Amino acid sequence: MCKLFATLCEKRMKFHRIGIAKRKILARKYEEAKSLLRPLAEKDNAEAQLLLGYLYYGGDIKTTAKHSQYWLEKSSKNGNVEALALLATTNHKIGSWSNILESKKSYLMTLNAASKGSAEAQRTLACAYAHGDTVLQDDIKTMYWDEKAAEQGLAESQNDLALMLLHGMGGVVDVEKAIYWYQESASKDHNVPHAQWAAEALSRIYSGELYQEFTDIKKFEYWMQRASYLSGLEFRGHPDWFYK
Repeated sequence: MCKLFATLCEKRMKFHRIGIAKRKILARKYEEAKSLLRPLAEKDNAEAQLLLGYLYYGGDIKTTAKHSQYWLEKSSKNGNVEALALLATTNHKIGSWSNILESKKSYLMTLNAASKGSAEAQRTLACAYAHGDTVLQDDIKTMYWDEKAAEQGLAESQNDLALMLLHGMGGVVDVEKAIYWYQESASKDHNVPHAQWAAEALSRIYSGELYQEFTDIKKFEYWMQRASYLSGLEFRGHPDWFYK
């Protein structure tokens, strides 16, 4: 019983430290964040390793490409799929990062991360198939990967999936399902600016602008007010997984 209690306390302490470290990152107090994360990362905590590697992208000029790659590879080996997704789209040798797939290698690494559950990798694949980057343009595969990411709460994919369903891209028009995904996106305050765009899209739907049978003045006014409220919130500058 004592050992179990000690284990639970240790897990809570790790979770608490990571939460504090994230707040330090948001406040741009990177050195303080790193001092909290390093002890956990050195004990193979994959989330702490991910955050240390992510600081290269997240604003800390003292985190080098070499340090970023080191910690992301550690995190990836410990099972963190978002670390794998970042490695897939980064060239640490020249210090460049892009969510546009530029090679067969980056595609295969991204596919691996997406298949293992990375929402960011799933989104990257959806964009690749939407624009024909490295792969042939394919609306069906775009919708497939956007839906995978949308189911994990990724607002960008929720919005794009809703847009495709609304206009029949991929051969399917489903306004009710589009409304569902827009509502999922618009309901989260931390998803700015995507939540705002989703609320604006819902107001247009209920205005009858696109389909008269969905005209609903009360819902139109509600989503207009919701969009106005969201427009005043702070822009979210980090990936979705950072806020979980």
